Amino acid sequence: MTQFIFAVIFWVIMIICGFVGVFLAQNRKDRAGAITAAVLLGAIGFGLFAWGGVKNIPLKNIGVPTALGNVNGTVYQSGTYETWTPWQSFTNIDETVQSVTWEAGPKNNGINCDGGLAIRIGGQQSACANVTIQFQVRPSAAISLLEDYANHGPLIPEIKQAVVIREFETVVNQVLGDYDPITDQQNVSDAKVTTSQFTKFAPTILADMRSDIGDKIIVQAVYLPKVIFDPTIEGALNAIQKAHADFAVQTENELVNSAHKQALTNLGNPTLNQLIAQCLANAGTSNPGSCIPGASTKLQLSGSANAAG
Repeated sequence: MTQFIFAVIFWVIMIICGFVGVFLAQNRKDRAGAITAAVLLGAIGFGLFAWGGVKNIPLKNIGVPTALGNVNGTVYQSGTYETWTPWQSFTNIDETVQSVTWEAGPKNNGINCDGGLAIRIGGQQSACANVTIQFQVRPSAAISLLEDYANHGPLIPEIKQAVVIREFETVVNQVLGDYDPITDQQNVSDAKVTTSQFTKFAPTILADMRSDIGDKIIVQAVYLPKVIFDPTIEGALNAIQKAHADFAVQTENELVNSAHKQALTNLGNPTLNQLIAQCLANAGTSNPGSCIPGASTKLQLSGSANAAG
């Protein structure tokens, strides 16, 4: 637009010089000077006019042409040069991947999230989620997003707040709204299920976000590494883990005592090394960990932790 304004100014001066050269010049020299100046001014004005008609779309931007405050035309992709009328301008919309992260700080207690995303889980219990969403503007929706949100402030922050964050908070609460972490932990510890419900939440949130706003926003990824529960729930989860560990130790001790009893029957009065060797011979490959105190517990707890994780 600036080039067009200067082109018009040069052309006005060109007309004045031409008028002076043709009608007001007193001699041939003045006439020739005025006409030469008019030609130069006309050429400069044409150059500015042409320059103003070539626009470059910066890398990783979507160019939306506007004229007189209204969207005019279709979107242009980044890294291209386009020829427009000089009175047109364009709005660049950032096409790079944007990230929004909620991460609970040190003051978080499962109720006051201190930077985490406050959510409600089963039984209307409070919890705090450490979660990230990555997204970018869909080029085909650039015009509608510009028309809907351009007058509210900077475009990308407005889209992030009004379209992405608002929907994301709703979806996260919907997906985790019925989650009972205590029942989930008990099911994993009792081997009723092989994996926790928690592992399915991030893929479900991602799918729901793509379904809800995918026509305007490309949702790249959702990461949900952790949810912090209130102290009551955290205490119950710790109690379940401790009870499972105690049960594993008790079971392992019973196996060791039984295996050693059989070895004693075979050997009479052995040393510790002889006892373990005889026990291993009796067990064969079926359960050698039952002969060494602590071995079975480590294996059982490791397996339980892998299932819960």
